[in-house]
Amino acid sequence: MYGTILEFKFFETPKNIADEAMENIIAQLNELNSIFHPWQNTVIKKFNNNQIANICDDRQIQIIYRASHYEKVTNGFFNPAIGALIEAWGFHTDEIVEKTPDDALIDKIITSRPSLKQLNLNKGCLEKVNHFLQIDLGGMIKGYALDLAKDEYQKLNIKNVLTNFGGNIYAHGQPENRFWEVAIQDPYDQTQLLAKLKLPPGSAIGTSGNYEKYFMHNGKRYSHLINPTNGSAFSNQSSATVFISPQDEVGVKSDVFSKPFYFSSDLKQTQLDMNFNNFFVTDLNRNIYITESMLEKIEWIFEEGKYFVQGI
Repeated sequence: MYGTILEFKFFETPKNIADEAMENIIAQLNELNSIFHPWQNTVIKKFNNNQIANICDDRQIQIIYRASHYEKVTNGFFNPAIGALIEAWGFHTDEIVEKTPDDALIDKIITSRPSLKQLNLNKGCLEKVNHFLQIDLGGMIKGYALDLAKDEYQKLNIKNVLTNFGGNIYAHGQPENRFWEVAIQDPYDQTQLLAKLKLPPGSAIGTSGNYEKYFMHNGKRYSHLINPTNGSAFSNQSSATVFISPQDEVGVKSDVFSKPFYFSSDLKQTQLDMNFNNFFVTDLNRNIYITESMLEKIEWIFEEGKYFVQGI
């Protein structure tokens, strides 16, 4: 799914049940991929390129509506309508190459203010009213997949499993009455670890970072995470990590809630706007900004002096 690595860690689960769960989950993810992959021959690719005029499938519409909800919740920092910007930066390909887009094109897209609010429901079908609107659900699809996995575990009465979809991690149950312990990568060296924390049953974490898909240009790192407000692929943050307590759509929230903090120029204001307290951010100067509630959950394991930890 979108080239994401899938990892399952079952505890005291019969092999046939674990295999059934993984088979069912992967089948659902393959179906999602066949619909929403933004640069393969999918429904969403055809819709984005105006090869089809509308989307009429009820489930596809429902997923897009959930994405629209989270666009609103995050004040547009998670914006699944900016596929044209992501494509302009060259990230709608399997192989990333150095490509700085034409400024005039970026300005045109930004001026059109692409948003899922520019989709109209007409006779049960979604139609777009902005030519530059292109749907890309890459900012929530891993989290949505975690929620599908959670439903599958409940259906099969699976008690304990840790699920990692490309760095978005969901803890189901607690083996031997212990919380699952997970590690967070060092954004400057993915062979090293930055921190670890324990995940209570039903909770999740997610990280947005500039180290997964990127290219270097004139000494700057440009990543696939495009700021919807200015169209830039550059951020002063290197990563943003969020912790989501047990709740509905815990997976989706672990995916989309990291975006506002990754793009934020004022973390305290973003914290207030989101009414959300469990996060930390690393910036390009190796500062770590962390909330008090998140600090209580974290154990730092980076080399002394490598980062400077500050409260928010």
